[in-house]
Amino acid sequence: MNTKNNKNSVILISAIMAVVVTALFLIVKITTIFVTAYIFALIGIATFCAGSIYMLSSPKSYPWFAAFPMRIWQYLIAELVLSTVFVLWENMSDTSLPVQWFILLHIILLASFSITLILMKSGKEIIDQRGDEVKQKVVALRLLQVDMESLIRKFPKYEKELRKVADALRYSDPMSHPSLTVHEEQIQRGIVTMDNSEESVRIPERCAELLRQIADRNTKMKMMK
Repeated sequence: MNTKNNKNSVILISAIMAVVVTALFLIVKITTIFVTAYIFALIGIATFCAGSIYMLSSPKSYPWFAAFPMRIWQYLIAELVLSTVFVLWENMSDTSLPVQWFILLHIILLASFSITLILMKSGKEIIDQRGDEVKQKVVALRLLQVDMESLIRKFPKYEKELRKVADALRYSDPMSHPSLTVHEEQIQRGIVTMDNSEESVRIPERCAELLRQIADRNTKMKMMK
């Protein structure tokens, strides 16, 4: 409900700005520069409206969610200031600035704004992708810890040895390099292998091997950073 109200507010604000800009036709001399300024003002208002509605409809992703509307406002203000300077100069001076330069400056401003948004969007996708990767690796490591806790409950006789492995996993960096996948799969297989009552007598031996593999994996992680 709040999102819907916010969208309605954005549309209402955009409509008011458009009406105010259009009302200037009643008091400002209509020239090529003024008509050009009016067109770009509508573009800025439309960008503000569309961009704000897009952000309200999108998942909140900082810093994208904070930077995107700020950049829209910056463009809208810069565009209006540029137009105001040219229009006032034309109405208060005997000479007018070249309309070609006026249009060129607006095009450069719009291009700069668009390129910045494209780069910001690309950065957001990279950040989101990295965040998803981190979550997956953290979850994978947590699952191994859960498996170890399950083994401790199942084989309380070997709690001391199993606890050492669980602690080693707890203090390991969840992020890893693709080249370490083989080591991590070995660790996972070693933990799964211990979940066998017939092989329980070998748990101390397997725990010692797991500790070595985890230490080896962590050492290589540090070397790759």
